Amino acid sequence: AASATPLEPPSLPLRAASTTALQGGGRSHAAPSPRAALQAPPAGACYQLQVIERVDARFEGREMRQFATAGEVRVLPFSGRPQPPGGVSFSLALGSADKVTAVRENGTLLQSAGGGSYKVKLPPSLGAPASLLKYSAVQSWRPIPLKIVPEWRSGADGTARLQLLVAPHPGLKGGLQNVSLVVSAAGATGLASSEPAAEWLGSTQQLRWREAALRPRPPSQPYRFVAVFGGVLSAPPTVQVSFSCDGDNPTGLRATPGADATPSVAAAVQRRFVAGQYSVACDGPAA
Repeated sequence: AASATPLEPPSLPLRAASTTALQGGGRSHAAPSPRAALQAPPAGACYQLQVIERVDARFEGREMRQFATAGEVRVLPFSGRPQPPGGVSFSLALGSADKVTAVRENGTLLQSAGGGSYKVKLPPSLGAPASLLKYSAVQSWRPIPLKIVPEWRSGADGTARLQLLVAPHPGLKGGLQNVSLVVSAAGATGLASSEPAAEWLGSTQQLRWREAALRPRPPSQPYRFVAVFGGVLSAPPTVQVSFSCDGDNPTGLRATPGADATPSVAAAVQRRFVAGQYSVACDGPAA
């Protein structure tokens, strides 16, 4: 299966990253500084709404084999803020939902009013984040937040070389944060070199790269991660990927609290997505 046909919601114009654009050489890089922390909650607010999504993907070489996005709208109590003793009721509107399907509502806290409108009723003393509804992305919507093109080869000198060309989606203007690439190199006797510097976990024969943030670059300048392993690998390397992104969500779903939510619910709604089971398996060694 190849990468999905590009679709563009008005909220987040993501396209499947071009494989051919990742064929050229990249450059070594320093980790950009992470995004600034979220602002303090507004005066009087004791709850925050959040739209959070999880992207699960599996790639084999340059080919996409599995891809799915799931999300939820949830409410978080602000720590240390007193909550109304009688609970809180307010209206909630969902918009830009054309990439969303299989909506499951939490009937205890949320009642549909039709047309994408809902009524939320929170109990007194909400002590933990609570899900209002869950959903999935439509199957045809498969934007790739982090494209990785792997290549590895075994050398005559008894080493194995792995290169990863990595590109955050150009639609993610703020990039991805907390990026981790964990490479499993079964059979490796050690790490001879890496660029940028990586951590070698000898007990599990794994290498780990961490980056505070990766921001989009021109297509001809992907990030390049290179490692040379000692020994003969007994299987092609695999890469487990994790990342987060604040301020965006791939489906483009929007949640807006009504005027009756003021002041108990913060007007600004957090949008966030993270990697779930996100992996890349290398093909056979390059000739």
